Amino acid sequence: MVALDEKVTKPQYSDEDHATWAALCARQSALVAGVACAEYREGFPALGLDMNRLPDPDVISARLYTLTGWTLGDAQNEYLGPTEWFEHLAERRFPVTNYIRRPHELDFTPLPDLFHEYFGHLAFFTGQHFADTAQMFGQLYLSAQNERQRLEIARLWWFTTEFGLIREGDALKIYGAGLFSSPGELAHALSPDTPKYPFDIRKVADTPGAAYSMHPAYFILDDPGHTRRIIRDYARMEGLPVPQ
Repeated sequence: MVALDEKVTKPQYSDEDHATWAALCARQSALVAGVACAEYREGFPALGLDMNRLPDPDVISARLYTLTGWTLGDAQNEYLGPTEWFEHLAERRFPVTNYIRRPHELDFTPLPDLFHEYFGHLAFFTGQHFADTAQMFGQLYLSAQNERQRLEIARLWWFTTEFGLIREGDALKIYGAGLFSSPGELAHALSPDTPKYPFDIRKVADTPGAAYSMHPAYFILDDPGHTRRIIRDYARMEGLPVPQ
């Protein structure tokens, strides 16, 4: 295993940085109000984010630890390699950046930024079921025996927790953090012109993610427990240890 940075560095943010955060929070809160899944709606208030000032990673890390036993790790302002990413998850540590996108990138940024992480991901990690499921993803990836399995597991994560949709009764809600944090991709994903498919493990495992552009199609989870079933079903399909 590689050495993982646990302490998130805290730069001096400018007034423009705080204003960008506030603008993103105000805009995206309004956009997701009617389409956010229940886990997100329930988890977001527990984060206690200041919607006008950029978050302090030490404060948020301590809050998550109290709620679910997770902490924040340092993503070093770049897309981590998959092995580093899943090692963090296996150790109940969510990697975050300290970079905030520029004002002209409000709709979409190709770079990893803290708005995506704090506004998009961390609400889910206030809930024990999701937090434990994310750790299971890390365990599954680290048990993989070859590059094919590692690539497929990364895609399963991508199309659930990063860009997944979920059914709640008769409604289709957003589940993936990339949709919560990107006004442009949120509208694209929910457009009736964008294809959406029931989640099929083999189909998803064969579908590349799009880190630098919007996705041509999305996959739909059946319920909050579906991601955990996907992890266990894939492990059984591939003869890997089944995370518990």
